[in-house]
Amino acid sequence: MSETGKNYLKKLLGQALKELGFSLAEIQISQPEAKFGDYSTNAALIIGKKEKKNPKEVAASVIDKLKSDASAGGIFSEISEAGGFINFKLSNQALLNGLRDIHQEKENYGSSKTGNNKKILVEYFQPNIAKPLHLGHLRTAIIGDCLFRLFKFTGFNPESDTHLGDWGTQFGLLLHAYKKYGDLSVIEKNPIDELNKLYVKINAEAENDESVREAGKAEFVKLEQGDKENRELWKKFKDWSWQEFAIIYDGLGVRKADHDWPESFFEDKMPAILSELKNKGLLKESDGAQIVDLETHKLGIALLVKSDGGTTYLLRDLATLIYRKQQGFEKQYYVVDVRQSHTLKQTFKVVELMGHIVPGEAVHVAYGFLTLPEGAMSTRKGTTVGAKEFIEDVQTRALEIIKEKNPDLKNKEAVAKMVASGAIKYFDLSHNIKSDIIFDPKKAISFEGNTGPYLQYTHARIFGILRKANNAPQPPLIIRGGEGELNPHELSVLRKLHQFPEIVEAAAEDLQPNTIANYLFELSQTFNTFYHEVPVIQEEDEKIKDFRLQLITATAQVIKNGLSLLGIEAPEEM
Repeated sequence: MSETGKNYLKKLLGQALKELGFSLAEIQISQPEAKFGDYSTNAALIIGKKEKKNPKEVAASVIDKLKSDASAGGIFSEISEAGGFINFKLSNQALLNGLRDIHQEKENYGSSKTGNNKKILVEYFQPNIAKPLHLGHLRTAIIGDCLFRLFKFTGFNPESDTHLGDWGTQFGLLLHAYKKYGDLSVIEKNPIDELNKLYVKINAEAENDESVREAGKAEFVKLEQGDKENRELWKKFKDWSWQEFAIIYDGLGVRKADHDWPESFFEDKMPAILSELKNKGLLKESDGAQIVDLETHKLGIALLVKSDGGTTYLLRDLATLIYRKQQGFEKQYYVVDVRQSHTLKQTFKVVELMGHIVPGEAVHVAYGFLTLPEGAMSTRKGTTVGAKEFIEDVQTRALEIIKEKNPDLKNKEAVAKMVASGAIKYFDLSHNIKSDIIFDPKKAISFEGNTGPYLQYTHARIFGILRKANNAPQPPLIIRGGEGELNPHELSVLRKLHQFPEIVEAAAEDLQPNTIANYLFELSQTFNTFYHEVPVIQEEDEKIKDFRLQLITATAQVIKNGLSLLGIEAPEEM
């Protein structure tokens, strides 16, 4: 992979500054307005302020030094100063070299070795057993799957875990409800929905009768202590639940986790955590409960064991983080909604105090709350929106649109599934993950605007053009010449394609998939403008025609690569 982007420019600038006797700890490279070029740096401004020199003079000396560098001259057609900033314009040859890279590297274009094969863990999609999946579960699955792909593509060695919720007082409440109201012959016909009805019913009772909640706590304590009946019910509920969760993998196309370390997996590991905390003087007793006092860290009281002897999520989270650290993971990413921020801060701080990790080794990737136009969702109150029904509804909408737009299309159902999955994922990932979002199915499935189907359609449209042209000629590329030879629309596409590796790197570093989504939308718009303004198949000059076919083939490849990082398939016909 040729290096002509930000990182390479930083090296050139660093060397030039060093030779001129200037020092700068961090060189900032930004993307200016198009009229100024492709890259810009404020290095001269910072050095001028630091050394009390005229930034314009500093910039002039840096520019002269760079222009004397043959490698810089081959990559940049113009290096200029404006307001103390140094601006860089990529040469046509550099852009054409980037086009060559896309054709040579294909599905690997944009990848890097930034991660240095660092072993990391991404935890996402943490459903609770015996409960239906709702749209909130989709967010963690979609975001986590995307981050996993990004890490893999940028050279990390990532693994994943779902951390299934199969333990805790809430499960004790369900056991109590099942024993009190459950009818196996009814539940077996529709296990998750029927169990959820029991859960909602018992919670309603618990709100008005504290003894009901106490009974649930007692059932969980019995489960922890190995009660045979409760253990058998627990296993049965888990088996039913995994059948329900298949919609995430099969219907949405999220990759299955590498590890299955549910909360119950850490049952036998919690005593050691308590013992270690006690030995290190961190564990205290408070009204019969066992706690860690984090008041001095402004994180309140961390409750680990309740006064009735029942363990908490927090204790299991401590055991989870420490266990995974012991498996060699250098960093752990928790894709968990923002409402769990306090609990995770407590978890990370306690493990830090225990000496197992240093700050930054555990990262909370907090995402915002998701609602439908009808309002918020709540499992406890029984107003949950089922993920399965939602996905199937979007698939139905997609199929109807495809039948209308292309009634002769083969495999309509398979394409509709791809489009529906793409619509759901893209709507989520095109937003900043920290934002609360209102999921609008009609907008998400639209083939126009900033949507997944629009990008998929653009990709399919390019393949339609290539089919009409009997496919693009194969490399080696036809190079059309030096500066001034390419028209503005061709250059716009080339410049956009050239940005892809940097976009990928930024998205992975900032944990923001919407960086890729926004880029792909801009690339698709740039391509569609190009195709509207410039003849491709109708071009009479065969060399120019061949070049443009190579250009749109590369565009399709980059769209496909970008969509793949978002977990979205790119059909060749729609």
